Amino acid sequence: MKLATSTNIVCDRPDGSVFSLPKTLELASQAGFKRFDMNFWDWALPHSPFLTDEWEKWIHEVANSAAKLGVEFGQCHSYTFNFLNPNLSEEEYNYHQMLTKRSLECCSILGSKLCVTHPDTDFQAMDLVKSSKAKNIEYFKGLLEYASSFNMSLALENMCDFSIAPKRKYCATPEELVDFVDEFNDSRIGICWDFEHADIMKQDQRKSLLYMGNRLKATHVSDTHSSTDTDLMHVMPLFGTVEWKEVMRTLREINYKGDFSFEAHNYANRLPDELLPAALRLSYEIGKYLMKL
Repeated sequence: MKLATSTNIVCDRPDGSVFSLPKTLELASQAGFKRFDMNFWDWALPHSPFLTDEWEKWIHEVANSAAKLGVEFGQCHSYTFNFLNPNLSEEEYNYHQMLTKRSLECCSILGSKLCVTHPDTDFQAMDLVKSSKAKNIEYFKGLLEYASSFNMSLALENMCDFSIAPKRKYCATPEELVDFVDEFNDSRIGICWDFEHADIMKQDQRKSLLYMGNRLKATHVSDTHSSTDTDLMHVMPLFGTVEWKEVMRTLREINYKGDFSFEAHNYANRLPDELLPAALRLSYEIGKYLMKL
């Protein structure tokens, strides 16, 4: 396993401003992080140069900053959208799909060989699981071929549908993720396990990891104080309810070799800039501690 952190560990500031990516890389690398997960959730918002004609210049500047700092990008997170939404016009679909492909190219420029993405749900279907599975296979066949042009693999993330009950999302269970990956039958596609999502869904982390086995290619590592309040989610491990000793023991048992990557954007987003170096050092020490368990 390799310790990493999402670029969203420092992004939003209390005054509404946004840290630049090079500044985040610098601060986090000074705290000890040498491996990063580029997250396009944050960099597909209105403030982002990713959405402009300057996107190539911007991502090369980020890559140059990383090279100067001696850090690298491992797993990354692509732009995602609800591609099975029947209300999307053709123009809207094509725009979102263009951004999805652009994000894959950006991650490739940064040196990543694995991108996490989201499955979608066919909420209109009576046979929700069967229809969603078939339509996701069709969608990801095309996206995977594009990703492969950059020598990149994909990992589908486990969804969390607690907040929309009694409705539910496809791939909110390990069973559906494993079934999808096995049916897809391509070594270039696997699973990203979000421990916080699983905790909210009251899923047994150990049994889930054992069930996924070598299909697990990526992780999203965060903790939570709540199943419903998003402001209390996505905090650092050991600040919430996940049983991390059992998680780490099981990851080693299944011989997981991918990134152990923090996705804890609510950890430091309320802290003043002056406290960020200390906060990032603590997050790095938490990561080292967990890696030793």
